[in-house]
Amino acid sequence: MSIALTGVAAIVAAPAVAAPIGPSADPGIESPIRSNTSAIPAGTVIEPPVNCAPGPHRPHPVIVLPGADGTTDQTAAQWNPMLTALRADGGCAFVFQGGIIKGQRWAGDVPSEARQIADFVSKVRRATGADKVDIVAHSAGSFVAQYYLKVLHGASSVRDAVLLAPESRGCDGTGLLAQYGITNPPMTPVQAAEVAPYLVSALAIMFPGMAPAMQMSPTSEVYRAVFDGTVTQPGVHYSVLATRNDGIATPAVTCSLINEPGVVNVVYENRFPTAPAVDHSTLRSSPDTTAWVVEQLQS
Repeated sequence: MSIALTGVAAIVAAPAVAAPIGPSADPGIESPIRSNTSAIPAGTVIEPPVNCAPGPHRPHPVIVLPGADGTTDQTAAQWNPMLTALRADGGCAFVFQGGIIKGQRWAGDVPSEARQIADFVSKVRRATGADKVDIVAHSAGSFVAQYYLKVLHGASSVRDAVLLAPESRGCDGTGLLAQYGITNPPMTPVQAAEVAPYLVSALAIMFPGMAPAMQMSPTSEVYRAVFDGTVTQPGVHYSVLATRNDGIATPAVTCSLINEPGVVNVVYENRFPTAPAVDHSTLRSSPDTTAWVVEQLQS
């Protein structure tokens, strides 16, 4: 399940607020997001050993950022197809999981999670000698990756950002409501947030566990830091793969695409019309998706 839309659905009752953050792990990286609410935990990380040396064919290590669907003990099975494809192409590929709370990825404070990514990127670059890395991110992992690229100025360390079923601009939050049997609501969760933003503080106080997810709703400072103005960053090549069967990032396709110059936006069903159906979660492990990701990283 996507953390981003967990937050958006929550704001049918109340919208999101930004959370305070502590000092950056990197003295050269500062985040502008501050708040007077209590701190949201950063969560822990699971990072692999950096024991691969990139070759001349694929000089940029690939950091894979899973989404929030499933738990950390399911990660290996979920992402083995992608890792196999990347490594078969001669690349170094590492799965990084951040913001972990009770086995759930990306359940912590978004700016803190982005700094966790920044720390791992630095570690990979030091260990491999690579000047830049590539990022392949899914769903909620894409949101944290974009915060890292734009707000923490991580773009100088990244060549390619390949985003699978990301929640971008234009999401309405109804996909998560449908999973709970709520259909045809009188207004979308995002509309509710815009109408009643004053409920944010009350919800954050009453239900602190919701606060991290609500950072990803369109009324939060964290969200606006990413999506106000231009999302894409100079020097980074962005590719997005969306699916028409996305029941989480809704409206499907519209929610995921980044309509800015230079972005490669692809709809799975258009690109692979005869392929087996995928949805928000299974998109990541389709053989067609893995081949497409390798293709984007080779371009």
